[in-house]
Amino acid sequence: MLRCGQNTIIFLINNGGYTIEVEIHDGPYNVIKNWNYTGLIDAIHNGEGKCWTAKVFCEEELVEAITTATGPKKDSLCFIEVIVHKDDTSKELLEWGSRVSAANSRPPNPQ
Repeated sequence: MLRCGQNTIIFLINNGGYTIEVEIHDGPYNVIKNWNYTGLIDAIHNGEGKCWTAKVFCEEELVEAITTATGPKKDSLCFIEVIVHKDDTSKELLEWGSRVSAANSRPPNPQ
C-alpha cells in the first residue's frame, strides 16, 4: 500500500484479546500478548512513503484522528488503532458465542 501510494484509512479495533472466543470456549490460549500495532506500522513504514498512525482511547480522540486522516494527512496511508475494553461487544454477539459454545459441546451427530 505504501509502495503504491494508496491513501487508505485502516482502523484496527483492539480489545486486547479474543472476547468472542472466550465466550465460545475459555482457556489460557485466549490470553494473548497485545502488540504495539501502531509501532509495527511505523517500523514497516521506516520513513519511506507517506504514512501516519494514531492510537485512540475515546470517542473524542477518534473524531480528532478521523479529522486528521481526512484533512492534513489525506495524502497518506493512515492507520488508526482504536483501543476498546476487552468486554466491549454487543449482546447479540455474546448470545451467538453462547450458542456456538453449546453446539460445540454436543456429541457428534452419527451419520
